[in-house]
Amino acid sequence: MLSAVRNALKSPIFMVIIGLMIVSFALWGVNDIFQSPGNSVTVVGGERVTAFELQRDFERAVQREREENPTYTQEQARADGLGDQVLNQLVLDAMLRSQARELGIAASDSAVRDEILSYEAFVNPVTGGFDRIGYSNFLRSAGQRENQFEAEIRNDLVLRQLTEGLFDGIRQPDVYRTILTRFLAETRDLEAIVISPAAAGEIGEPTDEQLQSTIDNTPQFFTTPERRGFTLMRLRIDDYLGNITVDETRIAEQYEYELETGAIGTPASRTYTQISFDNEAAAREAAERLGNDEDPAAIASDLGGNPPSRQEDRQAYQIPDTNVRDALFEMAAGDTAAIETRFGSWFALVVEAAQEDDIPTLEERSEEIRELLARAAAEDALYADLGEYEEARGSGFNVEEAAAAAAIPYEVYQPVDDQGRDEDGRFAFSFFAEQEILAAVFASQPMLDGELTEYGDGNFYAVRVDVVEEARVRTLEEARDDAETVWRLQEIDTRLEELATEVAGLVESGQSFSSIAAANPDFRIEQASLRRGESADNFSRQVVELAFTMDIGDIEATRSGSGRSHMVLRVNDARDGEIRPEIVTQVDEFLDQGYRRDIDSSLVSALYREFDYDGSEVDVRLRDQALGVVDPNAIR
Repeated sequence: MLSAVRNALKSPIFMVIIGLMIVSFALWGVNDIFQSPGNSVTVVGGERVTAFELQRDFERAVQREREENPTYTQEQARADGLGDQVLNQLVLDAMLRSQARELGIAASDSAVRDEILSYEAFVNPVTGGFDRIGYSNFLRSAGQRENQFEAEIRNDLVLRQLTEGLFDGIRQPDVYRTILTRFLAETRDLEAIVISPAAAGEIGEPTDEQLQSTIDNTPQFFTTPERRGFTLMRLRIDDYLGNITVDETRIAEQYEYELETGAIGTPASRTYTQISFDNEAAAREAAERLGNDEDPAAIASDLGGNPPSRQEDRQAYQIPDTNVRDALFEMAAGDTAAIETRFGSWFALVVEAAQEDDIPTLEERSEEIRELLARAAAEDALYADLGEYEEARGSGFNVEEAAAAAAIPYEVYQPVDDQGRDEDGRFAFSFFAEQEILAAVFASQPMLDGELTEYGDGNFYAVRVDVVEEARVRTLEEARDDAETVWRLQEIDTRLEELATEVAGLVESGQSFSSIAAANPDFRIEQASLRRGESADNFSRQVVELAFTMDIGDIEATRSGSGRSHMVLRVNDARDGEIRPEIVTQVDEFLDQGYRRDIDSSLVSALYREFDYDGSEVDVRLRDQALGVVDPNAIR
């Protein structure tokens, strides 16, 4: 593959083609196909929704889903309607942009700049200033150009200005607030007879028919997941680092380079005011008066000097006159001096602020430099192997043949599930460290050699699925022990449920909780006073939710919130509870969110009516292309 490219580059015809491409780029610019003016998925109020934006936001939405579910695919996303959700949001943004334009709302260049500078990710941890390299690396990793990212920021600022005003000054009715506060503070006194699992008595041995019925009725407990065996080639930076030795001379050279370029530490600087005079006496008098905090402009006027000049945070290399430079960097904040320049004139100087050198030593920097150089060397070695692997793949070799040709170890894994566990439940593949690879294994077509894919921080892999073991329900002989366990638990639960129903009937017939509990050692009485959303011991949140649907004196048989116990629940009283600060906060947040949702819903409806938009204007071809429904190369 690489050799073919090299040979093509030597061809004069190829050079002519390249020349024509360069001319066309110069004439027309280099734009992504998805950003050209004719590629609007839809237009609303003069604002375009481009296929590029739809593709970008759809991929971001899928990636967010993958943070929760690593195996989530674009096919699943489209089936779930995620693409339509993304498009609807982009349409709404376009409507808001159109409204903002009509109202004259805009974001200035300085506002965009300030917003970008506010991102901690773009702050140099050493200097505290804007990190241009970090910014460029971020854009590269995100697959964006600088103008695209800044356009996003500008759009967000405009929409923020437009929508935030809708929510300012929201105040909910006091009556509603009072009702909701009392509702959340309400307390119920609960009492229950808790029936422990021991009350179920002895459980006999199950028959094969009972076990098979258990498997048939609850297959989710006895289903083995899909497992896949695969061949994996991976190149990881960390694997190369162990073979790298960094020479101390290289560390010293790198340190000197960092010093020369100002890449490390904080160099000395001075903030000062200077007044130029043509004689020493005036300069010395001016320096004395500067030391008394007199106004520099008045001093210059009184003594016949030039207008004062203030210089802020000047480093040594920025001060051309060596006499002035040497004097300034001997002075501290508040010092004044009269200095003769190299050309015979005089300066009266006052230092307003002094920053001394704060440069790490070679010893302090050596370990970090060693790591940087080692990583660079490891990357070089990795990319060398990568080139040989790609060369072999281009010659028709499969994954393991290409790996062997490049002297790269490859791994063959017996079938594992999507968590990396084998049939015995042991972790045979490091799921937590290599989730991306395992996700690719379960998304790949079997028996096809996968393409080289970058993952993590500069690592690469290629994988081929060799074996697929479909998910299946285990047979009785395979699952006998597990089936017996599930059967026993179900038997206990059934008996406890019957006991709870029986006890509830006794209570309703007039027997007291205390007399019923005293008659059975496996019964006990528990009590609690709880608000909505609270829980305690056997009173789980589900039990408490049930209690708040019951009237005072009502009886209910239910499962408890602890272990496999059941209970007979009664509500003894309902009363106003203490209004605590957290309840007030909860009410405020609930009402605020509710009003915001109402306003947001009304805004969306109003915008759709204003623009008379029903979705019929969508270019279905471009929409599907952006969402990956069709191959972009197949569209002409």
